[in-house]
Amino acid sequence: MVSLRVVRTERLLTIRGLAQQAGVVPSTVYLIEAGRSVPRLSVVRRLAAALEIDPAAVDEFRHAIAAAQAPRATQRSRRTD
Repeated sequence: MVSLRVVRTERLLTIRGLAQQAGVVPSTVYLIEAGRSVPRLSVVRRLAAALEIDPAAVDEFRHAIAAAQAPRATQRSRRTD
């Protein structure tokens, strides 16, 4: 798997350029790449679409998807107890 930064730079995009294409602010991209923020799924979709990549191929996106699914699994297990 690869990081967001690697994918972005392979496509010759700056943080600002990717942010503009995805419709997010540059600090969003910076914070995700720096590991200081876990993106919401809507942001993952926008960035993945702008990069024309499967979200599961980017490390930060996979972590965000897993984090979004984790609470649901916990809620399901509580209902069965």
